[in-house]
Order: sequence, then structure tokens, then C-alpha cells
Amino acid sequence: MSKRSVKFLALVLSVALLLSMPGLVACGDEQESERQEVVLGYLWDLTGRASFAVQGTYRAVCDYLDMSEKEGRLGEVEIKIVTYDTQSDPGRVVPGYLWLKGQGAQVMSCAPQDAQILRPRFEADHMPFLCGSASMSSLLDSTWHFSLYPPTESQLEVIMQWITQEWDYSQRKPRVAFIGLGGVPYYEGQLERAKAAYESNPGEYESFKWQMPPATTTSWATELGRLMDSDFIITALSGPPLVSFTKEARSRGYWNRLVGPFESYLAFWSLVKDAVASEDMDGVVTLSFGPWWDDDVPFIREVKELSQSLLSPAEYEATKTQPYRITGTAEGMVLVDVVGRAAEDGIINSSAIRDAAANTDMYLDGWGNEFVLSEGMNCFVQTMKLLEYKASEGKWVSISDWVRPPSLGG
Repeated sequence: MSKRSVKFLALVLSVALLLSMPGLVACGDEQESERQEVVLGYLWDLTGRASFAVQGTYRAVCDYLDMSEKEGRLGEVEIKIVTYDTQSDPGRVVPGYLWLKGQGAQVMSCAPQDAQILRPRFEADHMPFLCGSASMSSLLDSTWHFSLYPPTESQLEVIMQWITQEWDYSQRKPRVAFIGLGGVPYYEGQLERAKAAYESNPGEYESFKWQMPPATTTSWATELGRLMDSDFIITALSGPPLVSFTKEARSRGYWNRLVGPFESYLAFWSLVKDAVASEDMDGVVTLSFGPWWDDDVPFIREVKELSQSLLSPAEYEATKTQPYRITGTAEGMVLVDVVGRAAEDGIINSSAIRDAAANTDMYLDGWGNEFVLSEGMNCFVQTMKLLEYKASEGKWVSISDWVRPPSLGG
């Protein structure tokens, strides 16, 4: 990337104020500047059930932008980040969007399920969204929405394919199961993609079963009773439900393969590792969209160097078991690159940011593909790899090369 600089405008607020106010400006020190200002509206859960993951990613974005400011990576441009706390409440999404618009946001970021809610509005308003979290497949054709990661559902194609490669067919065909939460489009989309892979390859699997209990489920006796004979259970769960299901599956004697998408075991690893015994995680498989902490690649070396310079030793050791610094740093790199190119013609507006995002051509050494978009493809990352947890080593280990799912051109 070319040398440019970035500027943040920030107000430091207490936790109490964060809980009470609709939004705040964050990420740096407030200073007078004559540079062109770009306002990023950050519409995320900052205090609710997803906040521990969001806050970790958000801090990494801010840290990368602070470093970019010191190194002068955006020239005559400054970025001001304004946040709105959705608290994982769908009822706060539209008011938050309107509030951020009123604050002058020229580009926004939000969770994939919230982008789906907002799509009619942001397309009508010509408001670009640069989102780090995986988009949903239904958003792939939006010319105003861009995400770092690909649709969550695309991982199910890779998981189902990996099962056929892993299985010893001299015994019989594999029995596959799926566990998600009913009534939630996010989980239902993953189930439909797994079912499609099963139905389109009838000779590869002995059976495919699924359970979709309510989101309030805390005990999994019924579901496990129906899935215990499965050779693989795809755990499309997140947060506390993922923890409780994993623990109960092991306590009830399920020792076959548990396989989860990125948004399960890796995205919530800090929660899982503290609640599930290491030996109970042994052999669990998950997917990663980017390089992991043990990968010796330039991108990870940069993440480590920046993290070590800004975090306490204890914070740094804790963050090395989580994906948030990796995701947030990559988000920051994309933001700096897009905004910098949008400013090249002298006037920055939402259309210029959208056009710059659509014409991204970046390579982060250590990722599986160049960040180049094609028609109908608005996610920068289009490949993924599988990791397995090794209790004997106490860490996730890569067990595959980079894979591009068929729906993303693989």
C-alpha cells in the first residue's frame, strides 16, 4: 500500500455513559485538522452478548489506524469513527443507522444480519458498507455492501467436502448431522447449504440428520439422543449454546467428530477454552478465513509486533488465542487502502468510497487469496482452511491448504 495517513477524532467515555448514550466518537485524540474528513459509522453490539468479540475487533481496528496515523498513510485525509451500540437488539438497528447518518457517516460497518435488515435503506441512500464480519449469501450481489469474510454458508460446502475426503469408505458411508438454532435465518441458511451438498452428492453419505431447537435451549439431551450415532456433527452454534452443547456431547459420550464454522469455535475461542476442558476439545475441527497465530507469515508477524507494542504482556498472551486482532487488523488495512484510493481524485464521498472498494487490489502475505473482487463477488476473502485442535499441543493446527468453495468460484 502507498504511504498515507489516517486521523481519528475521539471522546473517551465511561462505561456508564457508553450504556446510556446512543453513540460516541472513539479511537484517538481530538485535534484540529484541515484534512478531508471521512466519517465511518460503526453500528455494532458494544455492550450486549456479542460485545466481547466486537470490542476486541474494534480495538484492533483502532490500533491499526492509530499506527497508520503515526506513519502518515492517508496523507490529507482523516478518519473519524462514530459508534452506535446495537446491544444485539434488532430494534436498535434502523434507529442506529439513521442516527449515524445524521452524524455525517459516509461509510458504515455492521453485523451481517443487520446489513440484511438495512439493505433497502443503504442501497436507496447510496451508503457503502465495509463490514469485517462475514456477509450472508443474499448480500453477495449488493453493489453497496463489502465484507472482509465470505458468506458463512459457504463454509458448509467446504465442511461437507472435507468429510468425504476424511472418511474411510472401506467401512461404510459417513453419517452426518447438523445442530443449529431454529427460527434464525443465520443458522437456517447454513443448514440449507449443508442439505444441498448432501442432496447433490447422494452416493457420498449414508445419512444427513439435523436438529434446530429454539434459541433458548440450554439442555441438549433430546437433540443428542437423536444425533449420537452420527460420525460428524456440524456445530453451527455460537457463544454459550456452543459451550453447553460441546460439554454435554462429551459428557454423554459423543467422541466422534465435532466440526464448526469459523463463527463457532474460533470466533468464540476465548469463551470455549475457559469453559471446555482441553481434552474434550481434542479432535474438534473448525475453519479459518485467514492465517492463525502460529503461521509464520508477514501478516501475522505485523499483527504480533503491533499487538506487543500496545498491549500488556497479559493482554497479549490472552489475545493470541483469539481471532479479533487478526480480523481487526485486516479490517483496518482494507479501510486505509480504500479511503486512501477514494481520496486520490481530491473529493471523498460515499460514491467514491464505494467505487474504491469495488476496485480493491491488495495482497496480504499469508492470506489465501488476493483481495480482488469480480462481478457478483463483494467479499475480499474467498478462501478458507481447516484447523484441528490438538490437546497434546494445546493449540489449533492447520490440517488443509486454502480451499475456495464452489459458490465462490472453487
